[in-house]
Amino acid sequence: MFDVTILGSSFSGSLLAWILASRGMRVLLIDRSKHPRFAIGESSTPVADYLVEWISERWELAALKPLARWGTWQATYPQLGCGKKRGFTYFSHTQGEAFRDTETNSRSLMVAASVDDRSSDTHWIRADVDQFLFQQAERAGVECRESCQVESIVKKSDVWEICFGLLDIDNPVSDASDRSKDSAFAVRSKWLIDATGTGGALAQAIGLQRRDEELRTRSGALFCHWEQVASWDGIQQELGNLSTVSPFYSDDSAQHHLMDRGWMWMLRFQQGLCSVGMVQPQQYWQGELSPGGDLQAMWDRQLDRFPSIRQMFTESRPTRSIQFVSRLSRLWSQASGDRWAMLPTTAGFIDPLHSTGIAHALSGVQRIAELLIEKCGDSDAWKQYGYDVIDETMWIDEMVSACYDAMPDFELFCMTANFYFLSAIDCEGEFRKFHEAGNREGVIPSFLSSKKIGLREAVRQSCEQLRKMTVGQRQVASCDKLDWLKETRERLMPWNHANLMDDLACNRYSRSAAVKG
Repeated sequence: MFDVTILGSSFSGSLLAWILASRGMRVLLIDRSKHPRFAIGESSTPVADYLVEWISERWELAALKPLARWGTWQATYPQLGCGKKRGFTYFSHTQGEAFRDTETNSRSLMVAASVDDRSSDTHWIRADVDQFLFQQAERAGVECRESCQVESIVKKSDVWEICFGLLDIDNPVSDASDRSKDSAFAVRSKWLIDATGTGGALAQAIGLQRRDEELRTRSGALFCHWEQVASWDGIQQELGNLSTVSPFYSDDSAQHHLMDRGWMWMLRFQQGLCSVGMVQPQQYWQGELSPGGDLQAMWDRQLDRFPSIRQMFTESRPTRSIQFVSRLSRLWSQASGDRWAMLPTTAGFIDPLHSTGIAHALSGVQRIAELLIEKCGDSDAWKQYGYDVIDETMWIDEMVSACYDAMPDFELFCMTANFYFLSAIDCEGEFRKFHEAGNREGVIPSFLSSKKIGLREAVRQSCEQLRKMTVGQRQVASCDKLDWLKETRERLMPWNHANLMDDLACNRYSRSAAVKG
């Protein structure tokens, strides 16, 4: 009998298993794949960093804490692949034209998340990080099974019965006595946690409903890892544009290249590796795929529309096959129930635009660990966790969908991006207060300040006005735009802790409220 069975050994599933095993629980971790393996969802944020620190100190996982910052990561784990992330950058492109900025940076936006390299966030090479956390879980005593397919999940009274089989007969198992000719296993567990992400194994087994159609964000993505992608900063400097290297180098950021109907992410790692993905609303991908499903041709057609983006890929090559997901956003009807729960990014996911995935997953790990270890599965708290995760996902959807509504107009986009920045900075401030007070117990701050009713109402009002203003419009009337920008700025001012939305800053912000010093 296991105390907890966790389905899925990505970083969040493995980290939760590690925490629980370190507290004396008997934990089984099952995954249908095998480490190391490719994954996206690679960009951390200050909220994610605070959660890594919080979890490492709360549950005394000393080996985890160095992953919270670029400086300590490089000093402690140089063998684990990652990239430096000083903040967020955005560059607005026009089809068929080379990128050109103005003296006031009206075609670009840079928002710092740290004051120096040592304290900066990171981009994770997930194959390395996921494997590292999986190995930590194993060392802590977690019974780990890779290359296993779950065949059935049944709840009987207060116990889960899980049957699974090996997909690879040569895959080693931790206990020689478990080996059998048919490679089939049946286990019993008091609690069941789903960390399978898009797999949704538990949701399907217990017959949950999907709420995908309630989401406003409906985007798809082409993505891959590339080698030898040219430096955006280098290209701009050759053209005499020095604005991309202050207050930090934009190559050391979550770099966003906005196109007429979507955007591209670029996350640069060490040794010349770069994660690149093209994201656009689902309807724009329809009809793009050729009958043979040639994703490389689809990629090239997109690049050819924007010469400055194409220039970065002149000497590059993909390290693996390009992948395509026609729709990223998804949501299950529940995130917890009687002796089961999903981690947030299994319960739902919206879009990679604001890099919310790692932080949201970590917030779920902390909360579920607290419930299982300290609150012993208190039924009211267990249900509240599920309600909160669904609500947080809807909150992310509101902020992201507004950015897509505004995307054709860069000035509108910059204002809607503040919905995320202000909520994240407010949340970071709450974490900093807890950290400085030495508080390592109790309720952590709500994810992205989702329980700040005033903030959410201010954003909701602006989102509604924006939708009415932009629906069916190729170009928003200048008077309507100016009114909306003014009203939104005034509405959000109580949460503008970092002095964003300042016209005199010319779209360059060198520090935020979450930055110490």
